[in-house]
Amino acid sequence: MDLNLLKALDALLDERNVTRAAERLGITQPAMSGILTRLRDSFDDPLFSRTQRGIIPTQRALDLSKPVKQVLRQIDTLLQPPVFVPSTASLTFTIAATDYALRAIAVPFLSALKVKAPRIKVSLLPVENERVHSQLERGQIDLALLTPDSTPPGLACARTIQGALCLCYA
Repeated sequence: MDLNLLKALDALLDERNVTRAAERLGITQPAMSGILTRLRDSFDDPLFSRTQRGIIPTQRALDLSKPVKQVLRQIDTLLQPPVFVPSTASLTFTIAATDYALRAIAVPFLSALKVKAPRIKVSLLPVENERVHSQLERGQIDLALLTPDSTPPGLACARTIQGALCLCYA
């Protein structure tokens, strides 16, 4: 069963009007009518009867209402990105940094990180400018803290608040 058909059935059951259900899904009324035809074929039931005020669901459509909502809710849950909770996260990051970056950013960052995310570990490595790009691509380091003039070309970078350093990532 096509997920979009289930979304359309849910909208039709809620709205009881083909035009409003189509608007809710951002499609045209004729497209929704076509979907309704496919739904009728799939469930071998008319699903709705037309009235002057819209449509009324058949018993089969009413019986499908709760399971359809449940499936859509479960699929929505599956598609939600995981929530990152720093206080319970258990990760290890590897950061390559210049000596200046270590003093200016890494040390204060690590102090704050220890309080807010005690189970996140950070491994610090000295920067090897000629290898930074390949280290990032291979996942050997997660990010690099470099001075703007030492940043290799072609690397995705963002300047830090101080502007004297670049945060580089793959």
